[in-house]
Amino acid sequence: MQEFYSILEKIPAKYSDIKILKQRFIQVALRTDSSDIIREEWSRIVCRVVSKGYGVASTDRLDKQSVESTALLAFRSARLCAQPVELATVTPEKGFVEHPVIEEFEVEKVLSFLKFIDSEIKTKMSMSVKTELIASHYQIDSTLHTSEGTEVREKTPLTDLTVYIVSRGLVEGFASKIVGGMGGLEVLRNQQWGDIVESLVRRASDSTKAKPSISLHFTYPYLTGRFKVILDPEAAGGFAHEVAHFLEADVYQERFFKDLNYTINLIDNPLLEGAFGSFYWDDEGVRSKKKILLGKDGIRLLHTRLTAKKDSDAGNAHGILHKPRPMVSNVYINPSDWSREEIFADTQNGIYAEGLVRAECRIDEGRIEIEPEIAYVLKNKELTTPIKNLKIICNIKDISKIDAIGTSVYLRPCYEKGFAMSEGAPYLRINGALCR
Repeated sequence: MQEFYSILEKIPAKYSDIKILKQRFIQVALRTDSSDIIREEWSRIVCRVVSKGYGVASTDRLDKQSVESTALLAFRSARLCAQPVELATVTPEKGFVEHPVIEEFEVEKVLSFLKFIDSEIKTKMSMSVKTELIASHYQIDSTLHTSEGTEVREKTPLTDLTVYIVSRGLVEGFASKIVGGMGGLEVLRNQQWGDIVESLVRRASDSTKAKPSISLHFTYPYLTGRFKVILDPEAAGGFAHEVAHFLEADVYQERFFKDLNYTINLIDNPLLEGAFGSFYWDDEGVRSKKKILLGKDGIRLLHTRLTAKKDSDAGNAHGILHKPRPMVSNVYINPSDWSREEIFADTQNGIYAEGLVRAECRIDEGRIEIEPEIAYVLKNKELTTPIKNLKIICNIKDISKIDAIGTSVYLRPCYEKGFAMSEGAPYLRINGALCR
């Protein structure tokens, strides 16, 4: 591949780079009535140029002539842009990092493991159930060479497993869980499967008895206006992720955070060992570092070289086939000293939200919407009626209403625009959130 890098010398631009991407993918799925295995492998070369604007072009042809024409196409595209761009100055990096795999992701071993989890679920379920378990493994090999002298290569193995349960009582119930991290099959084996299966089975069973959220205010008139809401670590992790979206430098609006009392520490840390969203260099070849996005010292935004200015650090660029933009890696809320039992004992009446179906934000409105997989009415400090289809609506100002934070963080793997990342938090209590 070294011969490709000489192409950069021929491009009369302020900046240019060549990124070589290789990926191998295996997915093993076990369902109640079927099973399938998918294997994919591909390579791609991406050329990025800053001339007047930012130009990107790519090819899956790995001969020198194709790469050269791709680089020239990126250069021409950059010259056509109406708005000029500048890159923040960074120190050129050189190096190679290969993240380890302890146990290879072998299909027969994976199928055997999935059958074991499936058997554990069905043994504990007291009603008819359908299951779907989907295990995926990625081997990502990324090499970047820039006109500024950066030469870095990172090999990243990622493994995840999504479990779905559909149960049948009087009505259909549902429960799901995703786990994952950096590594091979050991990532799945090292999970606390006893607790996970117990939680999934209870959730699937309770969801067959859950009442629709529309009945909430009529059945429990003492729960009026805004509720005290306890979020479990999955739902709270979704909240943390959505707050972080507001701190991406290209969309940040100061008005939402002005005079805000920060009751949480929101962290982005791409250097967490074994985490799903970890990396040593971002997509611009900038070395990663831990950042406190929200805390007692104020706000720190997520930046790329395109958005970073004086007193700002790049290092959160995601984007290969298009202009990079600032995104999270592993984002989480720092734990505090409330145990789970203390949070529930201290909450007389309210809502407990568990699991995560959906988390979305409206950047223009400063609003966050969380849809847990199931919720429970908390009455006289006891969990009572299960609720389905609940929506919890917060705004950025509601951060100051978080008045209880648990002692340990659970990281949930996820993908954002095709990029691996993870989100996490301890148990959180918001003293006044809109539920409907």
